[in-house]
Amino acid sequence: MFRLFASSSKGALRTAAKNQQVRNLSIHEYMSANLLSEAGIKVPKGHVATTPEEAYQAAKDLGASDLVIKAQVLAGGRGKGHFDSGLKGGVKVIYSPEEARDLASKMINHRLFTKQTGVHGKECNKVFIVERKYVRREYYFAILMDRATRGPVLVASAQGGVDIETVAAEDPEAIIKLPVDINKGLSLESAQTLASQLGFVGNAREEAADTFLKLYKLFLAKDATQIEINPLVETSDHQV
Repeated sequence: MFRLFASSSKGALRTAAKNQQVRNLSIHEYMSANLLSEAGIKVPKGHVATTPEEAYQAAKDLGASDLVIKAQVLAGGRGKGHFDSGLKGGVKVIYSPEEARDLASKMINHRLFTKQTGVHGKECNKVFIVERKYVRREYYFAILMDRATRGPVLVASAQGGVDIETVAAEDPEAIIKLPVDINKGLSLESAQTLASQLGFVGNAREEAADTFLKLYKLFLAKDATQIEINPLVETSDHQV
């Protein structure tokens, strides 16, 4: 899951009370994936669809028989959620364009209920169909603005793919925090050290460090308040 929170538009800022900067823009996973790809960060190939037929064509265009269809709703816990159509789960593995079309019909224009949507749920207007990656290890990685240090801080853990709040509560030592001097930026050495602390070795360590540097550059370029990737993965062929 990719999440990026950035400042609102200049027009909205001008109308904000007392001209204070307002940061309230969060974007869908497929948009985040596009931004990451443009920044040179590896992401699974994927296409967004707004109708079941578009989902069919997206799966067909990807040319693979091992894909994942994801409901595009701004809420966590999609995989364990349920739709008012009766479908259970907002993230499903699919093996054919026909299956993509069938599941899309039960997601698009239906409401998804998760632990974060509230009792009214949230309507799903799009699905994101991506190639499935075989994962060796999952990590958590985020960059956010820290009030204590008044600058960016990298937050990472070798326990990715799960609720990071639960990890922080049950095993706080599993969370690594690295404050960054915004005037100096994130150095290659610091990025490599963090990669080693997380357990990356060999070429994967260098790839992970490079990814951290590119994410930090994207964080600054988009004036983001938070970038979160959960999970950040090392694939079975040791790619990050």
